[in-house]
Amino acid sequence: MEHFLVSSFAKRFIGVENLPAKMSEFDVQQAFCLSKDDVNAISERFRHDRRVAAAIQMVFLRASGRPMDRFASVPKTLLRSVCDALQTSAVSIATLRSLYERRQTLYEHQAWSRTYLGLQDFDDAKVKQLEQVLAVAALEAAHPDDLGESARMWLYDRRIIIPGPRRVADLARKAFEATEAAMAATIEVAIGKAALRKVIDWAYSLRPDSMVSHIEWLKTPPKRHAPSTVTETLAKIRALKELGAHLWALEPIALSKQKAYAVHVMMRRPSMTARIERQRQTVEVACFLRVTLMELTDMALLQASRRSQDLFRRAAERVQKGRLRSKDTALHQAVSAKKVLHDETKSWRDRVLEARALLDGISDASTCSFASQVRRALAEDSRRVHAHLAGLRDIDFAGAAGDRGHEQWKAWSQLHALNIKEVPPDFELPPVGVAWNAIVNDLDAQSRFRSFEASTMMALRKSLRRGSAWVNHSITFRARESLLIAESDWASTKEQHYQLLGLPMQAMEFLTPILAGMSVCLSALAEAAERGHLEIGADRLLHLPPILPLDEEIEPRKTREAVFKHIGRVQLPDLVMEVDAATHFSEALLARRPTSNNELLAVYGALFAHGTDMDAAGVGSMIPGIDAAHIATAMRAIEFSGRLRRANERVSEYQNTLPIAALWGDGTKGSADMMAMDASRHLWTARVDPRRRTYAAGMYTHVRDRWGLFYDQPIVLNERQAGVAVEGVEQHNRSADRIRVSLLAVDTHGVTNVAMALAKLLGFDLCPRLRDLRERKLLVPRGWPVPDSLDSVTLRRVSITSIERGWDELVRMVASIRAGKASAAHAIHRLGSAAIGDPLHRAADHLGRLLRTLFLCDYLAIPDYRREIHTLLNRGESVHQLQRAIHGGQVAQERGRRQQEMIAISGAHALLTNIVLAWNTKRMDGVVARLKDDGLEIKEDWLRRIGPAHFSHINFRGTFKFNVERYADVLIDRAAGKAIAKSGA
Repeated sequence: MEHFLVSSFAKRFIGVENLPAKMSEFDVQQAFCLSKDDVNAISERFRHDRRVAAAIQMVFLRASGRPMDRFASVPKTLLRSVCDALQTSAVSIATLRSLYERRQTLYEHQAWSRTYLGLQDFDDAKVKQLEQVLAVAALEAAHPDDLGESARMWLYDRRIIIPGPRRVADLARKAFEATEAAMAATIEVAIGKAALRKVIDWAYSLRPDSMVSHIEWLKTPPKRHAPSTVTETLAKIRALKELGAHLWALEPIALSKQKAYAVHVMMRRPSMTARIERQRQTVEVACFLRVTLMELTDMALLQASRRSQDLFRRAAERVQKGRLRSKDTALHQAVSAKKVLHDETKSWRDRVLEARALLDGISDASTCSFASQVRRALAEDSRRVHAHLAGLRDIDFAGAAGDRGHEQWKAWSQLHALNIKEVPPDFELPPVGVAWNAIVNDLDAQSRFRSFEASTMMALRKSLRRGSAWVNHSITFRARESLLIAESDWASTKEQHYQLLGLPMQAMEFLTPILAGMSVCLSALAEAAERGHLEIGADRLLHLPPILPLDEEIEPRKTREAVFKHIGRVQLPDLVMEVDAATHFSEALLARRPTSNNELLAVYGALFAHGTDMDAAGVGSMIPGIDAAHIATAMRAIEFSGRLRRANERVSEYQNTLPIAALWGDGTKGSADMMAMDASRHLWTARVDPRRRTYAAGMYTHVRDRWGLFYDQPIVLNERQAGVAVEGVEQHNRSADRIRVSLLAVDTHGVTNVAMALAKLLGFDLCPRLRDLRERKLLVPRGWPVPDSLDSVTLRRVSITSIERGWDELVRMVASIRAGKASAAHAIHRLGSAAIGDPLHRAADHLGRLLRTLFLCDYLAIPDYRREIHTLLNRGESVHQLQRAIHGGQVAQERGRRQQEMIAISGAHALLTNIVLAWNTKRMDGVVARLKDDGLEIKEDWLRRIGPAHFSHINFRGTFKFNVERYADVLIDRAAGKAIAKSGA
C-alpha cells in the first residue's frame, strides 16, 4: 500500500480536529500546499464557487488524516494560499461557513477528498489490526499518550481515516491497561503476593534512626566522587538485595517499560505514590526498586572503576617521585665515587673499595620497568586495595569460563571468607598473567596476598570493561549475550537482517570493492607525493603542508555585517516565542498544547532553568507572574523520556528546511564534538578539564552541515567519544523521513578502528581530524603491493582472515544495534582496548584498519576533502561558542547528580541553541530576500561563508517579558483549559 510522504516537521498536524486560528506560511508550504495535479482534479470536479472549500477539506484531510467537520476557523495564510493556487478571488470565511449550511455539500466534499486521496474507512477489521499493533507497542510505551501517537501514525501511514481523539485515546488506554495488568501479574508471580506486600510496606517505612522513608533514601542522588559515596551506594544495593530485588524474574517486562514506571516514582513525593490505584502502585514501586538496583549497580561499578584508576595513578605518582629521588641519589653517589677514584692520596685498593661501597648504595630498582614498579607500589597500598575489593562483595559477579578477572575474584572471595591476610600454602591461585607473575609468586605469603589483591582489582576492572565478566542486576555491565539478538533468533532470521542492513552474507563480497579502492587510493597518494602535495621524509614520517586559507574577501564580511544590522537586536523571550509559534516545541515538551498562559510560561521557565546556569528560583525572579514552584514542576515534566529530544527534532527540522540553509550543505554531512561545561567538583560525574584545569561535565553534540544540532547527550570527560559519536548518527538515521547523515567529522577522541568499522556497517563514514598526523601509518593486508615511495609509511598488519572469521558475529552486533537491543555507544565501549584478543574485536579492528587507510589516502591526497572535514569541525566549534553564551556559568552543585536530570540539562541546552540557530536562519533568509529585492548584489558564495551561530545581537539576561497574547491563538489550547477548569469545578 502506498503511504503518505510527509516531513517530520509536518507530522504534528496528524490527528488534529480543526485548523489552528493562525498558521505561518512555512506551515502552509510544508503541510497544506496544493500541487498542480490537485488543482487540476479540483477544477475538473467542482464548479468555481465551491473549489476553495473542497480544496481546504482535501489539504486538511491529507495533513491530518481525518475530516474537518466545520470551519471553526481558517487561517488567512492558508486561505490565501489556496486561492492563489486555484487562481480565484479571495473568499471570506463567512462564505465558506454558509456554503456548508447544507450538510449534503459537506458530505460531498469529504467523500470526494477520501476517494481522491485513496483513504479507507476505519472498519472492524482495521480496529482489530490496530488493537494488535497497540498490544505490541504497549510492551515498551511509557504512557498512553505515546500509544495514541503510535495509533495515529499507524493509521496515517496506511491511509486509514483517523477516528476522533476520544476513540483513539480509548483504544490506547485499553491496550496500556491490559499491558499494565499483565505486568502486575508478572510481578506478583516473580515476587510472591505476601513478599510483594512486605516490599511495598518497606518502601514507605522510615529508615532506622531517620525521618526519611526508604523510597526517599533510594532517590537521593550520589554526592561527589569519594570513598564515602561508594560506601553509601553499596549500602543501598545491600538493602535492595536483602529484599531479593536481584532475584526478581522481571525479564518478560521490557527494560524501557520498567524505566518508564520507575520515573513516575522518582518524580513524585512518596505520599502521592501511596494514594494512586493499588495495581498501578504495585507496578510502579516494584519497577522503581528493580531499576534503582540496576542503576545503583552501574553507579557503584563506575565509581569503583574510577577508584581503581585513582589507586593506580597514585601508585604511579609515588613511583615517579621515587625514581626522581633515586636518580638524584645515584648521580650524587656516582660523582662521589668518581672523586674517590681520582684521589691519589689513597692507595688504589682503598680507592676501589671505597668507590664500590658508594656504588653499592645505588638501588637496582632503576633497572626495572616503570610498569613493574607501579604494580609493586599498588600492591604495597594494601589497605586501600583491600577496602576497595571488600566493598564490592555485595555485587554478584558472573563471568565466562576461564576469564582471568572473574577467576581471580572467586579466588579472592574464598580467601576473604577465611579472614586471613596471607595465601595458605595449599591454596592454588588462578593464573594472573605474565605481568603480575613475578610479584604474585613471591615467597612471602603476605606479599603474595597483597600482590594478588592488586592483581584481582585490575583484572576484574578489565573483564568488566570487555564484557567477559558481568553483573545480572546491571544495565551497563550486563552479559554480552543480552546485548545481542539471541543465537536461536539470529540463526533463523539472519538473512533478513543482512538484507535490511544491505550487507552480503560473505565478508569477501563486502571487502572486494574496499580492497580495489585501496589500490587506487594508494596509487593516487603516491602521485600526490610526486607532485609535492605531501612529503615522506627520511625520518619515515608524513609531512603535510598546511591548508591554504581561502582568499580574504571583504564582500562576505560586509554582507554578514549588513544582514545582522538589518536583523537588529532581540530579547531572548521574543526569539523563543517566535520559534515556538513556528515549531510548537512547547507542545512537544508537554506532550500536548499548553492550556493557559501560566503553563506556557512555566514551560519556558523550565527550559531556561535546565538549559542555562540559572536555577528555578533564579528564573522565577526573572519572569513576572510565575513562581519557582511552577517552574520546578514543569522541570520534572519535561524530563520525561523523549520530550526534549522531540522538541529538538522539531526545531532542527524547521531550521533545516529554510531555503538559505541549503546553501550551507545538503544535510548529509555533520560533525560531532564535546563541549566541557563547568561543574561543581561535588558532582560525582565531573572530571578535570585538561585544558582549563577546572571540573566540568561533557556535553556531546552533533551538528549538521546546515548548522542545526541533530543529537545531544551528556558524557564523562576524558573518555573516548567514538561510541557516542556513532550513537548520535545511528539514532538520527533511524527515522525514514529525515535526510540521512552519510559522513561525520570528528576529532581524535571521536574515533577508533572499531568505531570506523561499525559506522561503515551502519551506513555512514566516520572521518577524523587526527592528532600527530605525521606519525600515522598506512595499514594494508599482509603481502599487499604498495608503491615504493609509500613503503616507509606502510605497515602490513591487516588480517583478512580475521575479518572473515568474525564477519557473522560482527554483523550480528550491528543488527542488534539497528534493532535497538544495544546502543552503539555501549557496543563500542565493550569492544575497546580491554577486549583485545576477542575474535569479534579483532574482526572489527582489522576492518577499521582498512577503512582508516582509505580515509587517510583521501585526506592526504585531496586538499579540498581535507578542507571540508576541517570546515565541518569548525562549524561545531562556532556552535560551542554560542552554547557558552547561553550557559555561561557552571552546573550547580545540587544538580546533575541523576542521569535523567543530566540528560535534561543537555537536551534543554541543545534546544535553546537550536532555537537561536533557527531564529537567526529564518531572519537571515528574510533579510537576504529583501536586500536582493532592493537590488543589492549578494552572491551565494558569500552566503555560504556566513553562519547563523551569531549571538552578539541577543540579550540573554535581564527580565524576561513574554508577549504571550501575541501568540496565544497559536500556542495555547484555550478550549482544553476551559474544559479542565469546568471539570475541576
